[in-house]
Amino acid sequence: MRRLEVALIGAGLIARLHLDAWIGTGAAVRVHSDDGRDADLAREFGVRTAGSLDEALDGADVVDICTPTASHHTIAMAAIARGVGVVCEKPLAATVAEAEEIVTAAERAGVRICPAHDVRFAPAFARLHELVAAGRIGAGAVARFQISGYHPRPWTGHATAESGGILTDQMLHGVDLAHWIFGDVVRVHACYQGDLATPAPAGAVATGTAVLTHVSGALSQVVSRWTATPRPPVRVAFHVSGTAGTVHHDSTWPQEVRVADGDAGTFAHAGESPFAVEMREFARAFSGGPEPRLGARDALAAIRITQAAAESAWTGRAVELPVKGDA
Repeated sequence: MRRLEVALIGAGLIARLHLDAWIGTGAAVRVHSDDGRDADLAREFGVRTAGSLDEALDGADVVDICTPTASHHTIAMAAIARGVGVVCEKPLAATVAEAEEIVTAAERAGVRICPAHDVRFAPAFARLHELVAAGRIGAGAVARFQISGYHPRPWTGHATAESGGILTDQMLHGVDLAHWIFGDVVRVHACYQGDLATPAPAGAVATGTAVLTHVSGALSQVVSRWTATPRPPVRVAFHVSGTAGTVHHDSTWPQEVRVADGDAGTFAHAGESPFAVEMREFARAFSGGPEPRLGARDALAAIRITQAAAESAWTGRAVELPVKGDA
């Protein structure tokens, strides 16, 4: 696999996780961030910085967008115009219209887009996809997906009550999993609770719930939570039942160990980090290898579903989505 030139845009937590994963693929990475934090990040990981987005894109094979959602459209469109492949942290864009513009431009230009939906790359969810695709749980599937983590206060400055808050941010992980495993969604009914002040105050919490009806007849409930503190750690879980059986998983198994003189700390992922698996799969695709397990149309589907969830929560009514092939 040839060595990729990657322009990483952003210098926050997600950028750090992506950078570590890219280095693991052997890529040459340059970092740029408008907030000035790129110098420290680059120094820590032994990579170079770029003084501007234009400089970062110059000679790059891939841009990896790890900035707040409102900036994704501008960066992605700049990269596509220069023929640079795009990796973008979820969501691909702030609105369906922006996401459609990105995907259309990329398809016309022949530029690959890899949405960074890291939970798809966790072993438990990949195995669930295999089981359902093989018909191992039978028909009449009913599923519940749960995602929880610390409230990302710096990322929600643009949020309004009508935007849906957690429904269009963290819930996208669960929505993407449901769409990947059970197919197209034709109906969304959602609600949320939480503080959407700008910016979110310390100790802010939020909860979002959506019930998805799939064209296959499966029903999925997606529950997302933003917690007030970093503890308990991020939790991902699912419970899926069909006519042939049930499968379930919870990332908190086994339970946290406690020691006599204090907290034992938070355990890492069981096995390889999903970020490492994700970037390795993307790197292979950009180097001419097999297609990754998700692409631009998956990112667009997830945004359409989460935007429908926001509309449902705001209006109090279920929202119908067109099936592929409908006018």
